[in-house]
Amino acid sequence: MRIKLLALLLLLLVVGDASGQRRRARSKTSSPTEAEAMISRMRMLTQRVMFVDSIVVSKEDFLKHYNLSPEAGSIGTYGDFFRAKRQPNGYVFQTAIGNQRYFSQEDNDGTISLYYSEIEPTRNKWTRSKHLNGINSHQEFTQINYPFMMGDGQTLYFAAKGKGSIGGYDIFVTTYDAESNRFLQPENIGMPFNSEANDYMYVVDEYDSLGWFATDRNQEEGMVCVYTFVPTDTRQIYSTDEYTTEEIAAFSRIADIAETWDNRRELDAAFARMRLAALRKNKKETGREFTFVINDDIDYHHLSDFKARGNREYYRRLIVMRARYESLCRAMERARDYYITAPADEIDDLREELLACEKQQHQQYMEIHDMEKKIRNAENLYLVSKK
Repeated sequence: MRIKLLALLLLLLVVGDASGQRRRARSKTSSPTEAEAMISRMRMLTQRVMFVDSIVVSKEDFLKHYNLSPEAGSIGTYGDFFRAKRQPNGYVFQTAIGNQRYFSQEDNDGTISLYYSEIEPTRNKWTRSKHLNGINSHQEFTQINYPFMMGDGQTLYFAAKGKGSIGGYDIFVTTYDAESNRFLQPENIGMPFNSEANDYMYVVDEYDSLGWFATDRNQEEGMVCVYTFVPTDTRQIYSTDEYTTEEIAAFSRIADIAETWDNRRELDAAFARMRLAALRKNKKETGREFTFVINDDIDYHHLSDFKARGNREYYRRLIVMRARYESLCRAMERARDYYITAPADEIDDLREELLACEKQQHQQYMEIHDMEKKIRNAENLYLVSKK
């Protein structure tokens, strides 16, 4: 049994079902019996994934929370990339060197398909866009959107509605076959990434070893939850020898991200990479990695600014501590929102868990404060010694 702090995090992502929030309609591609059988099979094959963080945001702004490194390419809306007001539902992925684009467009009949364009080296102009061969050769999809190409230039992720989707958009993966000049039959990547709601924009940054995807499961209209996870080289599932059916079902719906934290060293490293990715994005936008106040006259904005012995490493630790604290604060906000409408028989237990988490929150805050003070004092002593 995990400590109550981790038990509380169960509320972060599943309170929608408990509080009676609506579920998105399941795609009518098979009979109820077949659909339930498919979901049951998929649930028992849930992939083992470490989820580092989650944040609920407006769907209009969800891409802002994908801190993709430049080496992994770039993602955006059709309107931003092409500076056009048409295609409001279209999304684009562009490779790191900027010579290839994969994007979605809505046709006159309302279907959405994926297209491709590249730079012609001799003319230095974009080629005419064309459909991706093989993606929908059997016409099983009615909507295909949210493309992302891995660094190998062959593995393509996208989201689609239609046959093979267990509800709304599901995330699929396919591989390009150079011999036939087409993509192979797409495969549903399964749970926990897919659900009976809309799941999409699966992105993996191989350089930072971080991944993201968005879902509207258990969310209000117009809101989505963006998950940050640690990608793996091989697909592993939860063994029935180690976990009960109920536990695997909880993993399948990402009931508690804390339950996926089975490697503390890997988690801390992921927290650090996540925070550094956010700092890198901030640096790109402002020219500064961060702002750390040393005294009334001096602020530091780059890791290289720290001169006192050990302070660069201490600041890296501070990054991890802050990331954990921010994640806990978001968890507490959602837990408190659920507490207001929770069933009467849950109130007492929830109150105890909230109090325990508030203590943990305060402890983390004080640890951050002490670390900041330690860094600041050491840096000021160094500056005085150099006068």
